[in-house]
Amino acid sequence: MKESDKPAQIGLRLKIRDGQIIEAEHLVARNLNPGNLAHLQAPRPGLLATVPVAQRVPREQMLKIGASYYTALVSGNGDAAPFADDCLRRENGMQTNGNPPVPGRGAIGATGAMSCHDQINTGIFNYIKRIEPRRVEIADVETGLVFGLSQFRHPMEEKTLKLVGVPGIETTPMNFNPFDLPAAHIFKISGGKIHEIEAMGFVMPYNSKTGWEQ
Repeated sequence: MKESDKPAQIGLRLKIRDGQIIEAEHLVARNLNPGNLAHLQAPRPGLLATVPVAQRVPREQMLKIGASYYTALVSGNGDAAPFADDCLRRENGMQTNGNPPVPGRGAIGATGAMSCHDQINTGIFNYIKRIEPRRVEIADVETGLVFGLSQFRHPMEEKTLKLVGVPGIETTPMNFNPFDLPAAHIFKISGGKIHEIEAMGFVMPYNSKTGWEQ
């Protein structure tokens, strides 16, 4: 969408009861990178595709699979979530895995070429110490889509991350101040595995309130 003629990405949740809206929640990501806007012009075809009946899983299982993504990130364990081999993730329009290797960009260029599963196993996300709250309550069996809202907490106490399985790179600097990242994620699930991840979020002060504590 546009806000004051500038591009913005929006995550929106509505709660309906008896035909009336009783809750409305939205996240707005501003200052989007112009180089990533091409990925936000239209939904990815995979997100819109109907899941074949034989590949559908029950709603409750879908919710557990979506929630397992956050567990995989915090634990640094790619096996904690059922990632498909073709899993691709985009964040605010930027593809953050499955890219061609980028020489000269260090750990970001190297891990950005990996699968969802292998990238997490390197430890590149070990600066994410907490993801709370994690609200994964919306799923559609026919489309295989799960919608999650969360708050990433980054104390940034470690200024260097140790990496595993990244050729030629054993550590990467993390010289950032503590921060939070309110985020919305859409997971495409088929055959019990995560095939696509569409995420959006923005930076907030560390340990910010979500507005839904009560």
